[in-house]
Amino acid sequence: MKARRLSIQHIVLIVLLVIHILPVWLFKYTGTQDGPAHVHNAHVLKVYHNHENYILREVYERNPTLFPNWTSHAFMAALMFIFPPLICEKIFFSLCIGLLPLSLLYLLNGVQKGKTLFCLVGFIFAYNYLLHMGFYNFALSVSLFFFALGCWWRCKDKLSPKALVTVYVWLTVVYLTHFQSYALLTVSLTVFGVLHYIYDALESPRVRLTAQLKPILLFLGSMLPAYVILLSYYLVKREGGGYYRSFEGLMKYFLSIGSIVSFRDAHILIGNLLLAVLAIAFLLTVIDRIRKVYVHRNSSESEDGDYGSITAIVDRTDAFFLIALILTFIYFKSPWSLRSGGMWISDRIHIYILLALLPFFTFSLHKFIDYVFGGILIVLALWHLGYHVQTYYLMDIDAKEALSSAEMIEPHTVLASRPGSWGGTPDSADWDFKYILPFEHIEGYLALENGVAYLQNYEPSTDHFPLRYKNRKVPADYILVWRTEYDGVGDLVQDYEVIHSTNYNRLYRRKRIAPDAQLWEGTTTLTFDMQPHDGRTTLGHIAIYRGTDYTDGQYGWMSKSVQDEFRKGGGGFELKYWHTEDTRSVQNMHNVSAEDAPNLLLYQDNLWGEEDGVFRIALPNGTYEITCYFHAGVVAPVEINLIANGEKRFQKLRLTSADGTAEKRYTVTITDERLTQVIYTQKKRWTWSGFTVKRLSN
Repeated sequence: MKARRLSIQHIVLIVLLVIHILPVWLFKYTGTQDGPAHVHNAHVLKVYHNHENYILREVYERNPTLFPNWTSHAFMAALMFIFPPLICEKIFFSLCIGLLPLSLLYLLNGVQKGKTLFCLVGFIFAYNYLLHMGFYNFALSVSLFFFALGCWWRCKDKLSPKALVTVYVWLTVVYLTHFQSYALLTVSLTVFGVLHYIYDALESPRVRLTAQLKPILLFLGSMLPAYVILLSYYLVKREGGGYYRSFEGLMKYFLSIGSIVSFRDAHILIGNLLLAVLAIAFLLTVIDRIRKVYVHRNSSESEDGDYGSITAIVDRTDAFFLIALILTFIYFKSPWSLRSGGMWISDRIHIYILLALLPFFTFSLHKFIDYVFGGILIVLALWHLGYHVQTYYLMDIDAKEALSSAEMIEPHTVLASRPGSWGGTPDSADWDFKYILPFEHIEGYLALENGVAYLQNYEPSTDHFPLRYKNRKVPADYILVWRTEYDGVGDLVQDYEVIHSTNYNRLYRRKRIAPDAQLWEGTTTLTFDMQPHDGRTTLGHIAIYRGTDYTDGQYGWMSKSVQDEFRKGGGGFELKYWHTEDTRSVQNMHNVSAEDAPNLLLYQDNLWGEEDGVFRIALPNGTYEITCYFHAGVVAPVEINLIANGEKRFQKLRLTSADGTAEKRYTVTITDERLTQVIYTQKKRWTWSGFTVKRLSN
C-alpha cells in the first residue's frame, strides 16, 4: 500500500505549527504573568505525598474537590515524574499554542470537508492575551471547546447513546479545565441541537415542524445533567456586584481584537487588519448567499410552497453565525469581574466570538481568492509571532537576572517576598507593559524542585485551585525584596542578612543561631520527654509539649498537628474503639522511679498525631546516636515511620495493643547544626514518648 502524500495545505500547516512552537523552546523561561504560580503548585502536587517535604506539607494542604481548574495542574504534575518543571510548562504551553489551529481545522473539516482555509486564524489567536496572562486552564479549554463542537457536528445526525457519551466526555474534560468554557459549550450545544431538529423539519416536506417537538425535548432531556452542573456551580459562585467595563471600552477591545494584544500596542494593528480580513470574508459569504437565493427564486423549486424554499436560503452553518451573535450579546452584557473572584469574564468571552464565526464563512470563488486570504493570514500570523519572539528574548534576559538567586535557597525552607505582588516589568524592553506584568508571580520559579514553600502564592488563598493554605503563619527563612521596597527593610536588619543582590531584587536570609551550648554543659546525653501539660516529667529530662514550638538554636515542633495523649483511665468513644487490651501494665509504669529505670518512665505518656509531626533540635556538628521511645497507650493501634535529615530511619513500626512499646536507635552525622525528625503514619495514628540524643564525636 502506497504512502499517502501530504498535500500543500498539510505541509503549510505543519511548518506553521513548528515555527509557532519553536520560540517556546528557545528561551529558558516562559513569559507569562501567572504561569510561575501554576508550575510551582503543580510541582507541590507532585511531591506532596513525600513526607520528606515537611515544609510543603505544613504550609499547604491539598484541595481534592473536582472544581473546574484541574487540568493544567494535574497534567504538569504527571509530566514532572518524567521531566523537570520548566520543561513540563513548555510542553503544556506548546499544547495551548498548537491545539488551537488544530481544533479549528478539526471543526472546519467536519462542517465542510476541504474548507479549512480559516483554521489559519488559529495561529494568530494561539499567542493570545489570556495565555500570556498565565490562564493556562482557560487557554487550553478554548481548543477543547472547538474539538467538542467538531465532535458534536460529526455525530449530530445520529445522536445515539454512544454519541451522547462521547459528547459528555468532552463536556467533562472542558468542565475540569475551565468553567466559563464549559458554560459557553453547554449553551452552544443546546442552540445547535435545537436548530438541528428544526432544520430537519424545514428540509423535509414530509416532516411537520410540530413533529420535531418530541426529539427536541428528548435532546434537552439528555442535556439535563450538563444543565444541573452548570446551574449548581453558578449558584455556589453567584454573588452580587462586580465591575463592568464601559461600552466604549468594550467596543475598543472588540474592534482592536484585544484578545491577541498581550505585551504592547504594536499588536493592535495586526488585530485591525485581521478584523478587516474577516469582515471581507463575511461580506463575501453574504454575497454568495444572496446569489444562491436569487438562483433559487428563479428555479422551479421556489414554487413548491413548502419549507424547502427556506432551507435553500438558510444553511445549517448559519448556527455558527447565531452563536457568534449570542456570544457578542453576552460579551457586552457580562461583567469584567465578580465579587466571588471571577475576573476577565468579558475578555474570555471575546476570544470565542470571531473563532466561532469561522465555520460560517463559505464562498465559492476562484482559488486565487483563497490563496490571497491564506497568504494574508500567514503574513499576519508570522508578524504577530515576530513581536512575541522579540519580547520573549528580552524578558528572558531580565528573568534570568531576577531569578539568579535560585540556587542559594536551601531545600525545605520558606520563601516570602516584598511586596507580595510587585507589579514590576522587565527593563530591557523599551515599551510600556500595559497589559501583562510578567514579573508579578515570578517568585514561583524560585521554589521549584527543592521543597520550598512560597508564602505569597496566591492560588492556595482561593477555593478554586488544587492547593489551600494549611499554615501560612510560619516564619520565612528567605525574603525576596523587590527594588520598590529597598527603603523599607529596616525591620529585616536584625534577623536577616543580604546574601544576593541584582538590579531587580535582594535576597535576605534569616540569620541562623548557633546551638545552645548550655544544654551540653557537663553532659553528652540529652533526653526529651514528650507529654501532655499535666504529665510527669522524668528527672533530668527536657519536657516537650504539643505547644513547644521550635526556637532557633534550641528545639521544638515545627508542625502544628501534634496532639496530647488521652487521659489514662478515661472512657467514651476513643477508649471504646482504640483501647484494645488491658492497661494494667501501663498503670504499673507510674510506680517505677526515675532512679530505677529512667527511660522506662518515658513510656507513661506521649504525644500523638494523625498528620506529620516535625521536631527539630539544634546540635553542634558531629556524630550522634538517637534512641526513640514509643508507647501506644489508648490510641492503639498505631503505625510509626520516621525520617531524620531526609533519610528514612525506620518504617511501618506497628504497635497493636495499648501496652505496646518500642525502642528504636539510629546514628546520624550532623553537618549543618540541625537535626530534623519527621514522624508520620500512613494508617490511623503515630505516637511518640520521647528520644535520647547521645553525642559520639565532635
